Amino acid sequence: MAIGWINALRVIPWKDVLEAAPGMVKGAKRLFTTAKDEVNNQPMADSSSTIVSFDAEGFANLENRVRHLQAQVAELNSNHNSSAKLIKSLAEQNAHVVNVIEILKVRTKILIYACALLTITLSVLIFLVVLK
Repeated sequence: MAIGWINALRVIPWKDVLEAAPGMVKGAKRLFTTAKDEVNNQPMADSSSTIVSFDAEGFANLENRVRHLQAQVAELNSNHNSSAKLIKSLAEQNAHVVNVIEILKVRTKILIYACALLTITLSVLIFLVVLK
């Protein structure tokens, strides 16, 4: 199972992911801001407007449909806002992952250099011990 994850991580083009991360964060923030502005700027339904006269049954049916549509619009706005928040959160997490990957890359290079230095030092010490 771990082998599958390792292979999957090797296939991912990390260079492209790292380059695209800042743009994704900006896009998610812009989407979140736009979604919030759209909800705030939406006109509310005017309940005081004059309704064309219908018979009692038709008026009740129309009123029920309007309530149903208003409930659907409210639910869609709620879903839209939660989706925008989720996208923003995922973009921020992605940016955090990118930063951690950069730190790990630096640490890996330091470890490689340290191992190389230790190998050279150990080789020199072994060579000096053998010559004595």
